[in-house]
Amino acid sequence: MKRVNFLLVFVIAGLAFQLFWEGWLWSLVVFQPETHKPFDFSALYTAGRIAASSSYHLLYDVPTELQVQETIYGFSLRDDQLLPFNHPPVLVPILQLICTPDYTASYWRWVLVSFGFVVGSAIFMERILSAMKWALGSKLLLLISAISFYPVFTGLLKGQDSAFLILGGMIWLYGMVRGKDWAAGLGLAMTVIRPQIALILAVPFLFNRRKVWWWFAAAATLLAVFSIGLVGLRGVQDFIHLVIISAAGQGFGLNEAGMFNFTGMVFRLFPGIPISLLHGLAWVLFLATLAGLAILWKISPVLSIRHIVLAACLSLFASPHLHFHDLGFLLIPVLGLIIIGGNKGQTVEGTIFPSAIVLPRTEIDIKQIQWAVFLLAASLLMLFAELWDPARYTIPYLLMAIIPLAAWKLDKLQAGKVQSKLYSG
Repeated sequence: MKRVNFLLVFVIAGLAFQLFWEGWLWSLVVFQPETHKPFDFSALYTAGRIAASSSYHLLYDVPTELQVQETIYGFSLRDDQLLPFNHPPVLVPILQLICTPDYTASYWRWVLVSFGFVVGSAIFMERILSAMKWALGSKLLLLISAISFYPVFTGLLKGQDSAFLILGGMIWLYGMVRGKDWAAGLGLAMTVIRPQIALILAVPFLFNRRKVWWWFAAAATLLAVFSIGLVGLRGVQDFIHLVIISAAGQGFGLNEAGMFNFTGMVFRLFPGIPISLLHGLAWVLFLATLAGLAILWKISPVLSIRHIVLAACLSLFASPHLHFHDLGFLLIPVLGLIIIGGNKGQTVEGTIFPSAIVLPRTEIDIKQIQWAVFLLAASLLMLFAELWDPARYTIPYLLMAIIPLAAWKLDKLQAGKVQSKLYSG
């Protein structure tokens, strides 16, 4: 009982501090908009305003984007000062509806839309926890910890679109653990908002659980046709041009030294490294990760949760571009680790979920509280890393390494007593 009380006090105190901090940062944007203007949103705002002028073909045109962003800043910009919209235009129709000449109002509308994506992720997370027979109290603590997860909050605050990536990842995980290949494939298709992450996660399914791949391929093809129909051939050419510039690391607010991936790590360790060599190494790692996961999928008779956790973490580290807000995707492998560690009982047909122990819905189980503490601790560590520069990069990298290692170890330890395998249709 003392242990439960201690854990509850930690969770409540930790959540209170985190929510206070996040609320304070929100208040700066609300009450001091000129000094705390969320400029990251400018890329999405630019796409929305260009689309609103019925100029979809100019979405990726640098001079046109510069014109829009100059209205935000109030002065002329050089090409290398542009924060370009270089994502697939999947969300542009929504941006077209919410982006008006009032930048601040448009930002708050986007925050509301993005929070809707976060809530959607929480709904799928709740369904997974309910199938695991989590008690109401501990489930609520974990869900609140997930919604307030610091990198997720950062994405919302900055006006980024990473919440949509997280929603896709959560649907993918839900489909995998419930044996719903169509849901897993559709979730992966949503992650094409970050194509480099989507490829690492999707391609291995060509070699195991192939139905997931075909659902992904079908949905991704429809999104590609939709995107080409929006922007036309000129837009496609401009998009490829922007991607090439991004791959070369040339200006445009890319800030490779501040990234949380392999590229950023090597850049900081060896600041004098030639950029061409750095990018060559990054793409070698990307392809090696893709090939390694494909081989692992091929030689694995049945995919288990630990495979999903490993792939999600590697997709972040090996991604050519990754900033702090994209680390919200860590919610996917963390939930995978929780599924492994919290799995008690026999497998329900077609799922990996336990059925042996059913707690009263108002009871709090100490093991479940421990997992809520783990997620909250990870979030607080990420917050701490933002405040203390020496830990800024160390903590995210440690989490990307520890989570899959813990998942692999836990899954193997429980192999003889708990079946934590995915449906292998």
